[in-house]
Amino acid sequence: MAQNIELNDSKTLILLRQLDKKELKQLSLWLQSPVHNKSEKVIQLYECLKSKYLKDSCAVNPYVLLKAIGVLQSASRQNEISPYHKKQLQQTMHLLNIQIQDFLMWQFIQTDNVKVMRRTMDAMFDKKIYTFIPALLHKAKTDLMASSIRDITHYEHAFDLAEMDYFLQTIYENRGLDSGLQLVMKNLRQAFLSKSLLYYCVAINRENILKIKYKYPFLSYIESYLETSDADAEIPPIRVYYSLLRLLETGDTKNYYDLKNYLFTHLECFELTDIRYLFNFISNYTIGKVREGKREFIQERFDLFDKGIELKCWSSGIYFSEHQFVHIVKTALELHKMDWLDTFFQTHKYLLNPDMKDVFVNYYYALVNFHDKKFDEAQSYLGAIHTAEDFAYFIQFKILYMKIYYDQNDMTFENSETHLINYEMEALRQYLLEGNNKNMAETTRLLYNNFTNFFRRILNRKKKILHDEPITKTDLQTLQDELAELAPLTERSWLEEKITELTRQV
Repeated sequence: MAQNIELNDSKTLILLRQLDKKELKQLSLWLQSPVHNKSEKVIQLYECLKSKYLKDSCAVNPYVLLKAIGVLQSASRQNEISPYHKKQLQQTMHLLNIQIQDFLMWQFIQTDNVKVMRRTMDAMFDKKIYTFIPALLHKAKTDLMASSIRDITHYEHAFDLAEMDYFLQTIYENRGLDSGLQLVMKNLRQAFLSKSLLYYCVAINRENILKIKYKYPFLSYIESYLETSDADAEIPPIRVYYSLLRLLETGDTKNYYDLKNYLFTHLECFELTDIRYLFNFISNYTIGKVREGKREFIQERFDLFDKGIELKCWSSGIYFSEHQFVHIVKTALELHKMDWLDTFFQTHKYLLNPDMKDVFVNYYYALVNFHDKKFDEAQSYLGAIHTAEDFAYFIQFKILYMKIYYDQNDMTFENSETHLINYEMEALRQYLLEGNNKNMAETTRLLYNNFTNFFRRILNRKKKILHDEPITKTDLQTLQDELAELAPLTERSWLEEKITELTRQV
């Protein structure tokens, strides 16, 4: 049994189970080539694994594998697996694992035509076959310039090709003024600035999330240089990552609109992975602004999501991001774009991870029914959710329960202290205590604590009205004013609406 578990969790099977049908077929051809693989056992082992054990639910039978590679004559469990047999199987698994890794490396390199040509030129240069390099170099330059993409990789490739051009000039002892060295330096600078700014963005964003601070001595030189260098500052990746860096550093809306407007008019310059990365950053900024009470950023978020869906930003992976799914649904509901939302849901629900699909489909229906004031239906869908691995969703489910109980409006003088809403509110308060959830970021804890504490104040005033205790419109206006100043805060619009409802009752 232990042997079976060990084989199921082996690196070889983990790698194989990530390959699609086309890749598995290509790997078969790879292994059958004596240039790559000279072991017949490796081929036999691969074909056996491919035909029987690629599904996660299939437990690997070592006897079957040993028979496949010719170590045992039959797969009968009556045979004893000796240390020799085990060693033979381990060695063959190891050789197959190496072949898979080599195949994946080759496959990855093939996706970058310019990189392949540069590596070919390097090989020729090493062999001193200089004659064929100029034609290959010309083709690589032509291919690079023919693409509209102007991302970090483009400028890294531009440097690689300029560098090879310079190497050739050196070999040919070209002592002219135009040796290509200046172009090498220019492309190196632009590639360096592009990639450096990307990682500074990552670093500053991490600081903002964790509320920590590090020193980056070279960053001030880069920022000072870009303030005076119009040419480099307009290179697409430098432009967007510098704008993003300024946004992360200052939080200024001017930098947000500068970044968004430039990106939306230069989308053709970036690969989808870069666009998704940038859209996620911008989306997080709009979320923060909404939590500060800047309602105009709800529409900004929607515009961002609408464009991202059009570009298939969050559909290019194995599954559609459930986090973006929830954000998109909530944003559309806040703007009451019900037809748009229904179309989005019908086309994207099948793209969710099957293991979590039911959770988010039920959550979607709960949110939509709550929006439509169908509280019993909303509660029914919410009750159908039996798991929430991410604590943020556990909290969001609790908050939706509280909103449903409040808006059902079935609280009376008699049940005001025993109503279910009291238990949900206390359960959430306890869950948010640092001692009960030490892994929660303090920014997240503050966000939900602000909601819980303020909701308690609104609920207390509702109870006062039920108990005929004195409460004034001035008191409720003060509460509304305090709410406007509170940040960060989730469900701000709903809380504002509840205070307004109480004001009408006074």
